[in-house]
Amino acid sequence: MPRRLASAVCAAAVAAAVAPAAVHAQEPGAGKATSFAATFSAKRPDTATGVLLRTTGEPPAPPVTVPPVVRQTVTFPAGTRLRLGELPQCAATDDVLAAQGAEAVCPAESRVGTGRAEGVLNGTVVRFDLGVYAVRGTLFFAGERDGAPLKQGFSGVATGRRLALTVPTSNGAIAPTLFEARIPAHAAGAAWLRTPKRCPGTRRWIARATFQGLTAVGGAPVGGAQTLQAESPCRMPRGKG
Repeated sequence: MPRRLASAVCAAAVAAAVAPAAVHAQEPGAGKATSFAATFSAKRPDTATGVLLRTTGEPPAPPVTVPPVVRQTVTFPAGTRLRLGELPQCAATDDVLAAQGAEAVCPAESRVGTGRAEGVLNGTVVRFDLGVYAVRGTLFFAGERDGAPLKQGFSGVATGRRLALTVPTSNGAIAPTLFEARIPAHAAGAAWLRTPKRCPGTRRWIARATFQGLTAVGGAPVGGAQTLQAESPCRMPRGKG
């Protein structure tokens, strides 16, 4: 289950997870997702790859309020192989991560990517860095600021070719506006992410992201859902297209 955030740090990291405003006064509903990218580092089919995830958004317009939790579900292109368990793992429990931070208790090799996040707190933009760790078959996005770990974060859970990021927003205090994470391909072990076996005639793979506000971690949806799609360029091997 995703870990709760205790401050603005990693709530801002879910900047990607924004959804259309609800229509009823004072009803929570995330704002508008303005862009989404899911770009593979590899362009050839059936190849080990890394990925860049990036989303921007706008806060909801009053009187709509930010939901307590926002979830972004990324669906990679059909045929993508996503296996987070193939990454070098950290075995720390949720309690240990909360008490000491991933930076202190996880092996260096389990830090598999980096990122950044922004949000709006009481009218002020807050910015944080993210360290991405592979923890017990999930991704853990650990908040950092000015190079110092903050002992707070949130998880990304894979199911098939879907990756769900679920982040509390400090009970609606943070309006997410930017999320970005870059996780490269890793040479050691089996590929954690592999491109589809075919490159379509459009020479573009299509990924989708659905953004949804929630009443709590594991709670009911609030407000409307919004889906955006992103293209990642591909090319056929020489002589095959």
